[in-house]
Amino acid sequence: MHSIAVRVFRGTRAILKYKKARDVLLDNIRRYIVTLGSVPEGNYLIEIALNIQSLKVQADKMKWASQALVTDAAAMSFVTSRDARYYLYTVPQACDEVGRRTRHLSEVLLNHIHQPVVNRERDIAIELGYALADLELHLD
Repeated sequence: MHSIAVRVFRGTRAILKYKKARDVLLDNIRRYIVTLGSVPEGNYLIEIALNIQSLKVQADKMKWASQALVTDAAAMSFVTSRDARYYLYTVPQACDEVGRRTRHLSEVLLNHIHQPVVNRERDIAIELGYALADLELHLD
């Protein structure tokens, strides 16, 4: 059994890790939406496609941080203010969905580089906006 100080430290660290992962994911989605809205060209478009692909990894980090909250910060008000299922299932499912969507959008954008389609960047920005809205809905 760990001392109260160790449990508080681990819990606080888990909460901070979760908040950081959440903020990074949300901020990056917002940034890529704005960037795609400005219709980037050339090699920069490849970079954006790879960045969108990296959102899958960021969503996984948020999912893992969410699940860690239940063990490391179970008794802290940040976690107890919600049902533990929220951090074990709701947030991870939302993160998995964002990961699937962003991986697909990255593939669409990479295909677009080789076979351009008019307004594809804006379409992808709109789809990222939907993914962001769904994620924020689950994170209220």
